[in-house]
Amino acid sequence: MGARTYRTVLIGAGNVASFLKENIIRTTFYQDYSYTDFVGQILPKIVKGAEGEKDTVEYIFNPGPFTLALIQAISNPTKKVALVVEEINRGNAPAIFGDIFQLLDRDENNVSEYGIVNVSMIDYLNDYTFIVDGAKKSYKFTEIKIPGNLYIYATMNTSDQNVYTLDTAFVRRWDREK
Repeated sequence: MGARTYRTVLIGAGNVASFLKENIIRTTFYQDYSYTDFVGQILPKIVKGAEGEKDTVEYIFNPGPFTLALIQAISNPTKKVALVVEEINRGNAPAIFGDIFQLLDRDENNVSEYGIVNVSMIDYLNDYTFIVDGAKKSYKFTEIKIPGNLYIYATMNTSDQNVYTLDTAFVRRWDREK
């Protein structure tokens, strides 16, 4: 690893014991798991019309585990939040993380050094009403960054066969532990 310290860790889920249960969001990667499964995606939803009116179709953003963990971290700025990815090498992790890969580089405050622009997620978060310390809050996002209280943990079995390998650019952004 060079001179940088990466606080995003690729380790067993047992290390999340210090997190409150409601602040742990879990997901499992698998062969067909995708970026939109992880981050969220716009999907059609049938909205029942009022009496005498037709049903309509609306397209809404459905948040994935990454977005749900981000919301939990923003809503609880003084508590640690963990996003746990089980079996990270069972899916194509670099493709699943996509532009979130940029967010894995953290500064001395554990905040992403670089932001990303995911318009669908930004629009969703800009419309979202956060409950922070019992008060409703809205924020204006122009980019997405991982806040300092959001940690990403992942598990993998290095002896599994027929799984995806993790490229060195991806792996070097994680602390690793057996």
